[in-house]
Amino acid sequence: MLMSNEAVCAIGVSPSNIGIDFVEAAVSHMNWRSKLKSHIAGEATENWLPSVAGVDDECGLGRWLGGIGRVKFGHFSAFRRLEADHAEFHYFAGLILANVLEGERVEAEILLRNEFSQATRRMLIAINEMNETMMQVAA
Repeated sequence: MLMSNEAVCAIGVSPSNIGIDFVEAAVSHMNWRSKLKSHIAGEATENWLPSVAGVDDECGLGRWLGGIGRVKFGHFSAFRRLEADHAEFHYFAGLILANVLEGERVEAEILLRNEFSQATRRMLIAINEMNETMMQVAA
């Protein structure tokens, strides 16, 4: 389970030390489900393109994974798992939005409930594993 920011900072694994706040990254990605649901329902308040949502290097976590995270922590298996699971998350987000644009709302809903939900779960587990790895490194 992800530790609070205060607990993580207390053991020396602060966001400023490693370049990312894993709690914030997890929460940010969990919010995608409701945004995707609003797109499927035709109630979106923002225009989200599959070409943007489907790439894994545009969000904060993705920039960290491709930048300082890779440099400092790319040798950890937890990092590689997180990188793969994060890419899968974005792949399915982009696929859902592509289905919405093509008028395939039922297919988009099925993807949201199944593949996207599973990808989200795997990515959140991977974020937690990376967080735990950082705590072990700091200990």
